[in-house]
Amino acid sequence: MTATIEVAFDDGFFPSTLELSAADNQRVTKAFLRLRDDPSHPSLRLKPLQGDKSGKLHSVRAADDIRILLHRSGNVFVLLKAGTRQSIYNTIERGGRWVTNPSTNFIGFIEPPEPETTTVQNRGQLASPPISEQPIFNHWSDSDLAQEGLQQKQIDALRSCLREEMLFDLGLSEDQFDLAVELISQTPEQRRSPKLIADDSQQEAELRDAITNFGSLHGISPLFSAEEIERIANAPIEDWMIFLHPDQRSIADRRYEGPARVRGSAGTGKTVVALHRAAALAHRFNTESPDEIQPSILFTTYIKSLPPVFENLYNRLPTAIPGAIEFVNIDKLARRVCARAGVDLPIDPRAIDAAYASAFKQVIAAGSPLEVANITRQYLRDEITAVIKGRGIQNVDLYLGVERTGRRLRFGEALRRQTWQLMHAWDAEMQRRGTCDFVDVVLKARDIARTTNQPSYRAAIIDESQDLSLVGLQFVRSLVNGQSVDRQDGLLIVGDGAQRIYAGGFTLRQAGINVAGRATVLRTNYRNTSEIITTAMAIAGNETVDDLGDEFRRGEADATATRSSGFEPTLVVATDFAKQCEYLIATITQLERDLLQRLQERMT
Repeated sequence: MTATIEVAFDDGFFPSTLELSAADNQRVTKAFLRLRDDPSHPSLRLKPLQGDKSGKLHSVRAADDIRILLHRSGNVFVLLKAGTRQSIYNTIERGGRWVTNPSTNFIGFIEPPEPETTTVQNRGQLASPPISEQPIFNHWSDSDLAQEGLQQKQIDALRSCLREEMLFDLGLSEDQFDLAVELISQTPEQRRSPKLIADDSQQEAELRDAITNFGSLHGISPLFSAEEIERIANAPIEDWMIFLHPDQRSIADRRYEGPARVRGSAGTGKTVVALHRAAALAHRFNTESPDEIQPSILFTTYIKSLPPVFENLYNRLPTAIPGAIEFVNIDKLARRVCARAGVDLPIDPRAIDAAYASAFKQVIAAGSPLEVANITRQYLRDEITAVIKGRGIQNVDLYLGVERTGRRLRFGEALRRQTWQLMHAWDAEMQRRGTCDFVDVVLKARDIARTTNQPSYRAAIIDESQDLSLVGLQFVRSLVNGQSVDRQDGLLIVGDGAQRIYAGGFTLRQAGINVAGRATVLRTNYRNTSEIITTAMAIAGNETVDDLGDEFRRGEADATATRSSGFEPTLVVATDFAKQCEYLIATITQLERDLLQRLQERMT
């Protein structure tokens, strides 16, 4: 009977496959599927690599010239990278080694960076593992190291290392380097008594435990079962970069004494961090308070099409707890809260639009301040929904003094007073038609939530928070806190003001939320090439962005790309909007055909 195989992935594995051709990428996928089913299959040619004295580093044949580098302990495999046969061998010749350190709880593959490159091989320069609080040889005394034949100069050099990768900077000979790697993985007692060194089955168990307990701190994914590996193979590779880099893991696992915030430009992994945060909190709450309300965590956003996508991604996480997270958009959540409180607020989008058109005609007369200012109907509608109702402003005097964050046009007193009249006329027309607006429901739901003694959720995560209204944020906050103060680990706000789609804006100060000491900016871009980032920034310009009160220039939000250089983006000049649409439709259609062809090839 074939033993059960478990597979984990180093954070460099999937990026390395993106360096290959589409055909070789598929061959790599087929190879690790075959490895899952039968590691001894002759086509794989699984064998230890020469030059690695541990005997744990192996190569797997994916194609004539394509290999997978992996670490193996019994039936536990860690896939490290894929590449040409020569590149894998060069990695070992240059000193690439698997290291386990019982002193610092480090596990992982270390290798020297290639000079003047930004490929996956030198990703350690982009996101180094966290520096330990103690030297990596802290479990060895000077006398013990001297007994191994090391000179005091070499011992002092080893003592200076605060990170395993720093071994490459010491100028050690090949034999000295291999000795250092061998010593770091053992204790002096194990070194002196080989009987203390674990046998194969115990080494397998120790690796499994290490991956589970602290592998994610060093870029190692959780272990995947055979079924999960099948799902990986059948999904786009980008969808399965679901394990976190060390700087992201600390955000997901950290305990926050109050509301916290994560922001970063597109492609920096904000949503991935948020989903892992949800999973981490679910495990924590289930352990600490197993009898608490279920689902205990709310994952919400403004756009109604996103929650199903987020839920699907969450369910792919190996650490996901089914039923622990509720994924729902703000409007749907607000309608539910109102309905449970016996408040019926019908919504008819066509009636809402008709009511606004009628109100606009009534209020915006020729020669009136808003007509003279030539302000568009949509801008005024956004002013009402995003500023007045979106901030819960109850009287005109408050509106006259409010700071209209995110609104570019200056609004003097006359303009504001007439806008207030327009809002009342719109409300009256909606009432006459038997409807109200979406923002009215959220406002009412917030007020209901504020009167509830017991919170509805243990925690909430808001993604794409830049499109949420202030009232929407207050609503979610009340669902988590009830009438109490902000709870520990209660609220995580995730977003990027530069990606705002809808009108409006506000500051956390205006919302009464303080995230001092609990705010993080992600600056590593895992999705885009440097060419795409550069082009996007050139188009977007370097204007100032107000992101919930944090102001920055778009250029300052630029992130370091981890993916290798790619093609330069193509400039397409269209004479009008219709031509733009024609080009986009044709391009998307062709991409869809190409994707279907790739799926058919994979199935065959």
